[in-house]
Amino acid sequence: TGSSGINAEYGHYFKQINLSMGFLWPNSIRYAQFSTKNKYYWRLGTDRTWKNMAFLACIFLMYAWICIRWKGWYGTELEPRCVVPPQEMEDMRDLGRKARSVLDKHGLTYVLGFGSLWGALRIGDILPWDIDIDLLVMVDRGENMNRLVSELQKDLIDQGIEVHYRDWIGIIQCYSAKYHSQLDISIWCDYYGTGTMHRCTGMEPWVLWLHHRRKYAFPARLVAPPLPTLPFINGSWPVPHGGIELQKVHYPDDWWIVLKPRGC
Repeated sequence: TGSSGINAEYGHYFKQINLSMGFLWPNSIRYAQFSTKNKYYWRLGTDRTWKNMAFLACIFLMYAWICIRWKGWYGTELEPRCVVPPQEMEDMRDLGRKARSVLDKHGLTYVLGFGSLWGALRIGDILPWDIDIDLLVMVDRGENMNRLVSELQKDLIDQGIEVHYRDWIGIIQCYSAKYHSQLDISIWCDYYGTGTMHRCTGMEPWVLWLHHRRKYAFPARLVAPPLPTLPFINGSWPVPHGGIELQKVHYPDDWWIVLKPRGC
């Protein structure tokens, strides 16, 4: 009677599972019931198991290849140049100062990242060929990301900055009105509570998780307050702990090389 009761109660449920999975594995999924010492279990049985496993392996390998070959997570409308003209460089510095004032207003923890961190480490300013400023903002994983992004956009616009939020990559891209200089704000948090910072806005970090984990996620200890500072844009700006340790994560294949635009 116990077996009949379980079949009567759960038979429809497992029938629905079979139907919903049919588009991937037609006629290949069965559920069998067996009992051991009056305890009932459900066992998954398959036909053509090796074909199903091969299909799943191909899907995983394709996903892994895309993650490994993915080249970048944000773009720019500006072309790389060996030397950015002085008036445009000053425009970029002014954009950086305005964006920093907004982040300070919200009491956010942030550091220089990517090319901007290279500039602070090497020359105490924006690299001569750099075409944007990169700021990494650290927040608690319980933060309301949508509200934060909305508030930052509003305050940046109030500063006379043109703002675009890129939903796919989760980056707030800022542009100056005069020379269209660019500044990128990315938002990071210890999403899983494991001591590793992940970009916690946008779809790309989740869809291309392997890529993000390999080239962008970094130890939370590198950005734990209080933060050290370095000269940058005529002032002292917060930077990660450990000097180039964060760059070793973000540039695993060439962090020891000074990379300039092609032809420079």
